[in-house]
Amino acid sequence: MIAGSPPSIYADDVDWPSFGEPPEGDQHVDVAVVGGGFTGVSVALNLAEKGYSVHLYEAERIGYGASGRNGGQLCQGWTTDFSKVAGRLPASDRRMTWDVGVMGRQIIIDRCERHGIDPDLRFGYLYGGLHQRHMNELQDMKDEWAGEGYKDLELLPDAAAMAPHINTDEYVGGMLDHGSGHLNPLKYLHGLAGAAKSAGAVIHEHCRINRIVPGEGEGASMLHHDHGVVRADRLVLAGNAYLDRTAPRMMQQRLAPVTSAIMATAPISDNQIRDLIPDRVAVADCNTALNYYRFDARGRMLFGGRASYLAQEGNDIRRDLTQRMLRVFPSLKGVEVEKTWWGRIGITVDRIPHFGKIGQNTWFVQGFSGHGVALSGTTGMILAEAVAGDTGRFDAFASIRHLPFPGGIFRTPALAIGMAWYKLRDQLKL
Repeated sequence: MIAGSPPSIYADDVDWPSFGEPPEGDQHVDVAVVGGGFTGVSVALNLAEKGYSVHLYEAERIGYGASGRNGGQLCQGWTTDFSKVAGRLPASDRRMTWDVGVMGRQIIIDRCERHGIDPDLRFGYLYGGLHQRHMNELQDMKDEWAGEGYKDLELLPDAAAMAPHINTDEYVGGMLDHGSGHLNPLKYLHGLAGAAKSAGAVIHEHCRINRIVPGEGEGASMLHHDHGVVRADRLVLAGNAYLDRTAPRMMQQRLAPVTSAIMATAPISDNQIRDLIPDRVAVADCNTALNYYRFDARGRMLFGGRASYLAQEGNDIRRDLTQRMLRVFPSLKGVEVEKTWWGRIGITVDRIPHFGKIGQNTWFVQGFSGHGVALSGTTGMILAEAVAGDTGRFDAFASIRHLPFPGGIFRTPALAIGMAWYKLRDQLKL
């Protein structure tokens, strides 16, 4: 985890259960999964339901990383334009590509119903356009998605059309996605982990994998940790930006960790919430370095943004996010801030998740680029399919060639300079 980052507000609200102890000594396992977030737990749950013996290894606690500290925005679709993803695959895979991009919502609904999970799930997601280029992009998105049969997008062409949905002068128009929404990510993840355990998966918390040696050919992989060595006949790497330098070099080169921060206010009154966002939809603007926000089930404004390739500091985060929030909602001036926190998002060069395989028995996915709440459940299902021998969907996405980030040892400052340009572009409304 990023040094000094406090737990999220979600962690303060739950009686955080223990899902498992570190292993004692060496182990030989059928399937090892590294990473206790949405992807890893989804893989473990899907494989356990198929009858596989699965051991999951989490460095801290289930939900300590991005899956337990994100903004809870449940976004349909791919992070980049659907046509850009579909264009990287054969025409025969177009429908499959579309379905994978939008099936995450239904997976969450089904999991909640099947396992009795209540993650404060609400639907409605509002895109805010700050200028005409944003509105043109939203119109293009609506047209493209309508062409695939998606009917939940409602274009709001001007400020008057936005007014029933949000009380702010910040946006010139926008678009409402009735099929996307928001949830409490930690409550959902803990429910999934409980379901995985009930299905037979073994979870090892506080077991940081210090070294990964993927198996050569059909050989077993070796996972080294402080308590021993795990010999895994099959291995799934699902730690995304939190694998850091433990990941094989090829994966490191194609992933950039971006830090995003969130601020939670004290609860405000129902009347004030109805005045600001009457239907309590989630909101995000259309900037590259975007602001995203929502009211949670307790009436707190969770306001996030401040994307950065560099380290974050608590005082700077609070001051900056407060200014951003007040620019959207001046009436919130003086509201108490309960907490700020931050975490890592993994992005790829083209914002398409990076699927891959190392040898014959190691699979991975990384780089959800901001859409991990929905896509991670879907990709966890696809990874489990591949481990079980049904490789069609995995092979299709693994065929997409991902370029490494440029810069070598200067990669981080180079990326920071690039992000600074996009932020300037956003500020100038270019």
